Amino acid sequence: MESGSWPLPRPLLPAEMSPGGVLLRAEYFQGPIDTRAFAARHPHHRVLSSNPLVLEPEAGTWVYLARFGAAVFWNASPAVVASVIRDLEDLPGMGARAEAARDDLRVHLGAEADRVDFSEVWLRDLTLDKLKIVSLALAQSVALDSVEAEVSRAMARFGPVVTALRDEGRLVSGQKELLRTVGFAMAVRAAVLDTLTLFDDPPETWESEALAHLDSALFDQFDLEERLAAVNQKVAYLQDAGATVLDVLAHRKDQRLEWIIIVLILVEVVLFVWKEFPIK
Repeated sequence: MESGSWPLPRPLLPAEMSPGGVLLRAEYFQGPIDTRAFAARHPHHRVLSSNPLVLEPEAGTWVYLARFGAAVFWNASPAVVASVIRDLEDLPGMGARAEAARDDLRVHLGAEADRVDFSEVWLRDLTLDKLKIVSLALAQSVALDSVEAEVSRAMARFGPVVTALRDEGRLVSGQKELLRTVGFAMAVRAAVLDTLTLFDDPPETWESEALAHLDSALFDQFDLEERLAAVNQKVAYLQDAGATVLDVLAHRKDQRLEWIIIVLILVEVVLFVWKEFPIK
């Protein structure tokens, strides 16, 4: 059964909640999740939504799987988390889990109104739509954590190259290593541009002003706009730095060809002179 207003099972209704609320845990994998294949391989999980995939492995426990690589666990025991992660890692073509890209969030139910506080979310009740929106925001945040780490690594690899250009006016690394650096930066840029497409508004907000406000508050809480802007600036820098290095390499190659041509001309001149005016 799948419905935006369908309430989740009774263990999460406000009257039966523990004072500590519900703990969410988000994990990120470096690559997309084939949610259709996962659901087909594990039909014993109850499916609450197919797009995005929301599962109920146990009563009162939910797992949100985003196609872009994130998994969000609601009220899940360590055993459930470990089991689902193991199942995800067994999927064909699945990317490695990003150990540094994970986050937690606590959600309280029974509030007078939905609101987002520092590191906590308060909801009047828990519906499938609200589960999707909260999960997506947390999933986007851990995805951005991974992107930020990849961009930082690319920036670090370009640092010595840029410093050498500034201080010595030349490229100090070998051509093969420089091309690897540029290739790494280009791969990061492509991954970033692909990942950033996930930051569109969730469809649940299109028909509900209350859900739109909740989504906006979560977007602000995780500083997604500012972090996106910073990533975009760094990606633009990587693009410019890569283009500069390729231009310098091309110029270096042109100079080498020019010297080769000059040497060949000199050799031809010497041979001509030696033939025309042999030494006696």
